[in-house]
Amino acid sequence: MENFYTARVHGFPNLTARGLIPGSAEHMTQEGLLSLVVVLGSSVSLVGLVFAFITYSLFSDLRNLSGTTLMNLLAALFMTQLLYVIGVGGVQDGQLCIALGFSLQYIRLTVFCWLAAMTHHMYATFRHNVNLVPHTEPRISASFCRYSLFGWGAPFILLTGALFLQLHQKSGNLLDVSTLTPTNCWFLDHDAFMYGFVVPVLVLLLADAVFLARSAAVARFIISMQVDRRTREKMRRKRRLQLYLFLKVTFIITTVTALGTLAKLTGRNAFWIAFNIGHGLQGIAVALCVTCNCQVLKIYTRSLRKKGKKNNTKYHPVTEVTKSTSLQMLTWEPSPDTV
Repeated sequence: MENFYTARVHGFPNLTARGLIPGSAEHMTQEGLLSLVVVLGSSVSLVGLVFAFITYSLFSDLRNLSGTTLMNLLAALFMTQLLYVIGVGGVQDGQLCIALGFSLQYIRLTVFCWLAAMTHHMYATFRHNVNLVPHTEPRISASFCRYSLFGWGAPFILLTGALFLQLHQKSGNLLDVSTLTPTNCWFLDHDAFMYGFVVPVLVLLLADAVFLARSAAVARFIISMQVDRRTREKMRRKRRLQLYLFLKVTFIITTVTALGTLAKLTGRNAFWIAFNIGHGLQGIAVALCVTCNCQVLKIYTRSLRKKGKKNNTKYHPVTEVTKSTSLQMLTWEPSPDTV
């Protein structure tokens, strides 16, 4: 079995096997260029997702329920990217191929379940927070447990249904992977893929759209209730930043999934190449969206200022006299006896 780095040198054998790229010298150059883009993009994506996960786990301001759900999404994306790398050079072993197909379908469903959990939490946050001061949830552990059961448990139930569909389509011979190898074992057969993945993803995306629309409506109503103009503008910027962040992340993941679905169902060359490039760059795109925004950068600068103040205090100790602006600190305490 060719691995991730041999594919970098020899290209994608399954592209030619599927009839997607003819065997001319010009197209072999395109094949090598595509393999280079996928290898570099996947490597950068894995590093970017790790950096984003560390960022949200490092700062205490980001370790709330919203940040924790986002970290679970980043973890699911990391596993998706890692499993995608395994099948890049083609999988020859039947057991590994079927395991890779089911694992990828489970992790992809997990990504969309956590997206739905994040949008639901954003809607709940907008509805309960009527001012700029964040509302601290007293039962964060209970809410996180419910989201975890949905984010990691619901895909397992859907995968069980996909397993029965795959067995039915293969007449009980689950290790027959002749229809999976042309797509590097990244997708299951038609029925298991359509009814076990595509239909649930469409339902989850519909739920995302509903929560995003309701969040925007609630945010607009609460912003209009603010009396102070400066508070109103600050809240508008903050809510707009949150909505745009969720929209960008949802758009990136949905676009890559749509390209993969079209490549699986149609077998078109353009969709297959676009899916490989998009999947390779998906991780770094999401990582940049969640780390390079105003709110996270503000936390970065705040932590740097605190660290600078600590260093100044360490090398330039502040005495009681220098801290005081009162003349009483310059007098004798207690007063000396009069002669």
